Amino acid sequence: MPWKKVALTAGAIAIVAGSLTVAKRVISPGELVTEVIDGDTFVIINRQNIRLHGVDAPELQYCFGKEAKDALSKKILGKKVILKEPRTDFYKRVQAYVYIDGESINEYMAVNGFVMHHGDGTSQSDIVKEANNFAQSKKLGIFSEKCSPANPPKNGCNIKGHIPYNTAGKTYLIPGCWNYTQAVVEKFRGEDYFCTEKEAKAAGFIKSTNCR
Repeated sequence: MPWKKVALTAGAIAIVAGSLTVAKRVISPGELVTEVIDGDTFVIINRQNIRLHGVDAPELQYCFGKEAKDALSKKILGKKVILKEPRTDFYKRVQAYVYIDGESINEYMAVNGFVMHHGDGTSQSDIVKEANNFAQSKKLGIFSEKCSPANPPKNGCNIKGHIPYNTAGKTYLIPGCWNYTQAVVEKFRGEDYFCTEKEAKAAGFIKSTNCR
């Protein structure tokens, strides 16, 4: 996809423009955004919460959470957006593909590494997934070394806090656990490295059953 990268000074966030265009609705000029809650959720003028469909932004307390909220705010706060394919999820939240001036906000947030994609086979799923893969390949945002560190920040602090995607609970892995090498610490999801098992337990993690 023809994403256009913008050169930045040191310390700035790399921003890539989205490529998707969409026809605006003729009857309604859009929904006014009155508040941005975090990097994937905002409020429109009728007080309805809207969530970007197919992506998850970090919680505000996690790595790149505030940056994701700021990025979404700059794009849509105080502006009118077009909501496409709205639906209600399991938690009774309204999710939608969101557009402003013909640009896909879901794609924009994904291609810049502000959110993680989770596919569901909808019309724009492959586009957002490709944007997400681009950010991951370029180590942008949540995929950067800051938020997805390949190595412990300190020597000896090699215990990995792990939060499974498909099960509840928080576990930690020590060297020697069968899946230790494959586990990637994703600080944008609340995972982290720990220096001692005591430290990991204090953070709410329990020892994985995959460890001897």
